[in-house]
Amino acid sequence: MNRVRAMFKKPKVQILLLLGLLAIIRIVSSVDAPEKLILLATTLLTALFAEWALFGSIKSTALQSAAITGAIIGILMAPGGDLLPAWTATLLAIASKRWIHFPKTKKHIFNPAAAGIALSILLFGNRINWWGNTMPILILCAGGFILFRLHRLALPFSYIIVRVITVALIGGVPLHTALLLPNLCFAFIMLVEPKTSPGKRTEQWIFGGLCGLLATLAYQWIPAFEGDLLALLSLNLLRPQLARLIHQKKDAS
Repeated sequence: MNRVRAMFKKPKVQILLLLGLLAIIRIVSSVDAPEKLILLATTLLTALFAEWALFGSIKSTALQSAAITGAIIGILMAPGGDLLPAWTATLLAIASKRWIHFPKTKKHIFNPAAAGIALSILLFGNRINWWGNTMPILILCAGGFILFRLHRLALPFSYIIVRVITVALIGGVPLHTALLLPNLCFAFIMLVEPKTSPGKRTEQWIFGGLCGLLATLAYQWIPAFEGDLLALLSLNLLRPQLARLIHQKKDAS
């Protein structure tokens, strides 16, 4: 019993439960429930198989990370029709952890789910509709609780604040409408991936804020692409430089 309780206290397990709950809530109220279930099963199984095939890993933590990646892609991609884009996105997401990394640290550069989906968009066009992005209160409360324990709440909050302000100023959207635009699923689940986002509080505020700004600009300039993903991937690539600049300014002061 104690082992079960300890397992459910792990952040990765809690994120998986949140993703599963979001998917179930949407599936039970959908007329295309079978298509959504097939899509989610495809991305989950592909992620787990790719993790084992590419890394030879059967450790629970590695499989949990792979399952999170698969679940995120499953609730983002449009259900129904050809499963090849979702399958490809998932396979490339896991592969990106092995083949795209910083030379010195050997840590993967990009958020796996974002990288896989972005590459799939380039190959097949935009097949995203965020069908699992439901229940804002659930995402705020459950996601907020998980991130509070991980000391990572600055990331989604800075993203949301800057996204709302820039949409209102740059896009000319009324403030009450701009408040509804930030993607909470992206902010509380994708943006905060520990290995590709900063852990220090100051860096989190800057990283999240820049992501909100770049997302707004991307949606304005490249509306055919997914602005949030493009912003996140750009900052993943620039994260070492951002950290270096922040530390230099601290040392100078």
